[in-house]
Amino acid sequence: MKEFVPLRILSVNPSSVGASSYILLLEADNTQALRFPIVIGSQEAQSISVYLEKIQPSRPLTHDLCVNLLSHSNVSILKVLITDFKDGIFYANLEIEKDGEVTQVDARPSDSIALAIRLDIPILISEKLLHDICIPEDELLDELEEEYDLIEKIPSKRSKVELESLLDKALQEENYEEAAKLRDEIEKL
Repeated sequence: MKEFVPLRILSVNPSSVGASSYILLLEADNTQALRFPIVIGSQEAQSISVYLEKIQPSRPLTHDLCVNLLSHSNVSILKVLITDFKDGIFYANLEIEKDGEVTQVDARPSDSIALAIRLDIPILISEKLLHDICIPEDELLDELEEEYDLIEKIPSKRSKVELESLLDKALQEENYEEAAKLRDEIEKL
């Protein structure tokens, strides 16, 4: 059987690839040198960020709903296994238990991770795959620094009061993606 390594989430940041793409940066739990990014969609990025930043949405998000449904069933998710990377796409399985029987269900890594953080279950990757896909730390830091330096050099043209008002409005409208951006802009001031 393959040896699996636990992962932790380092960050979720907008991608320069596209407006609806985000970079989920993961790292091996036992070393800071083994990191890799996964490109995820805006909904999954929002779901992960809302939970990590302890933002309380007024209504349950999709992954919250899934967790609520699981709590009323005889199915438990035991762990997330990131199993493969082919043609630029990551693959994952949810290891589930139902009536004492353990099986695996195919799932997108982004959805699996959004569930894992809510259920406090391990996110794992095969050791071989981790070593195959990892970007050396110095290269990764150079890439991220270049991408985010461009973002940070754009000064805000709005006042703190205006930004706080827009943040309140975004939260009331459940636009958590915009709320996170506004919060970051306020912090830069």
